[in-house]
Amino acid sequence: MQKFLKTDIFIVLLIFLIFISILPFFFLHQGLLTVDTGREFYISQQVSNGGVLYKDIFNIYGPFSYQFNALLFFIFGQSINTLYIAGIINSFIILTAIYLLAREFLNKSFSFMITVLTMFSLVFSTFLFNSNITYSFGLIYALSALLLSILFLIKYIKSAKVNFVYLSCLFAGLSILNKYEFILYPILLIYTFGLIKPIGIKNAIKAVVCFISIPLISFSILFFQGLTIEDIQTALNLMTIMAQSESMKLFYSIHGCFFEPAYYLKLILNNPLYTVLGLLPVINIILFLVFIKKIYQNKVLFVFCIASILAAIKFTLFLEINHMGAFLFPLCFLTAFILSDKFSNIIRYLLLTCLILFFAYSDFDSLRLKTHLLETPKGNIYTYYKDKMMMQIPIDYITENSESNDKVLVVPEGAFINFATDRKSDNTYHNLVPLYYKDTFGEEEVLKHFETENIMKYIIILPLPTDAYGSPDFCSYAHNFCEMINTKYNLVKEEKNIKIFERK
Repeated sequence: MQKFLKTDIFIVLLIFLIFISILPFFFLHQGLLTVDTGREFYISQQVSNGGVLYKDIFNIYGPFSYQFNALLFFIFGQSINTLYIAGIINSFIILTAIYLLAREFLNKSFSFMITVLTMFSLVFSTFLFNSNITYSFGLIYALSALLLSILFLIKYIKSAKVNFVYLSCLFAGLSILNKYEFILYPILLIYTFGLIKPIGIKNAIKAVVCFISIPLISFSILFFQGLTIEDIQTALNLMTIMAQSESMKLFYSIHGCFFEPAYYLKLILNNPLYTVLGLLPVINIILFLVFIKKIYQNKVLFVFCIASILAAIKFTLFLEINHMGAFLFPLCFLTAFILSDKFSNIIRYLLLTCLILFFAYSDFDSLRLKTHLLETPKGNIYTYYKDKMMMQIPIDYITENSESNDKVLVVPEGAFINFATDRKSDNTYHNLVPLYYKDTFGEEEVLKHFETENIMKYIIILPLPTDAYGSPDFCSYAHNFCEMINTKYNLVKEEKNIKIFERK
């Protein structure tokens, strides 16, 4: 028994017990359905109902997460709990992968504490950026796949067992299929299998087959459904326009991914702890370059550091850990912790303890605001009062007053209302924040589409702020669209700045 208590299996079991013990406090008290999370439910629903990504449904992310979630909807039913539970299972995979990765370099105690830190910094955050019910299921699936790929890559370097090569490539392909921002990672695989620990031509061919297998299956399904090369080209053109837009530049400047002095200074002065942790990608690069000769002698550490740096390349300037940076924080922190082994163990234990307490307190304290029950036909969930109202009022009205085949557009976004009521939106223009409305599609095209091509029975205007894209609210940048609504629709309900219009 004593021998078992000292094994990694026991520690993973202990992590699981802590995980399921804490979970009830946060279950159905996470996420933000008014914005991106709602899109995840709606697009998955549309795919489950037969819609084709990039052809019928405009989507800027990889296809796998929506296909997988659509399959879950088909098997378990279209509900909040279906995707929430999927996220919870994936979160435990992330925690297990973090622990096993840490164990390649650290003792059990440090590895355990870093995993608990991940639990509170990522898994149980109640805001939008957590790994249970999140702004992008593609990202959390990509993250778990990436961590597993790195783990198997390290296992191969240590053991030379070729099966680890195939597993690493399989999960690498799955990761990139979900989130293209990890596209640089395969360069490390090629370097490792070609120079650090060569695998030979025969095994290289098998590795490539493993890498492309899941992407090939995913896109084959889309082509079988009717997707064409022309559809892909159209979608890629729109994504390119979006990526180069001023709204996108502003959004990423505000969050530290692009260097804009005024925004960057405001970001790093906002919170001393978040500033230090936000600079982890830069710190890791500096430590890597300073100790590169020593690191290179340890090929496992060398490969791990490069993998971590490449994974966080988007957040090199700043890792906003209370925003999108939360997902890469565990990997970046683990890297910094490994490279800072010059500090005494007492200091390192103290640091981990303080960070765990800080994030745990933040998570539990945030539950005070998540006390308002949103009741929907697809299940109930606790959220903020304002967000409950923005969802509850339209869901109740549309459910009671519309027909099942009526189309409902929610602006600037809010597709969860469509998911909850089973009312279809416009699958191309289902999001009309400034990034899409002005920069990607263009106002003229949007107006033409809704005036003549796809007329909505109901249009709902939510009082959602769009400051991150340079405009305070929908009608401030979509003035002509709002004029069109006032001309061709009747205002049938207005409550708490929520406006519901019905076509005349």
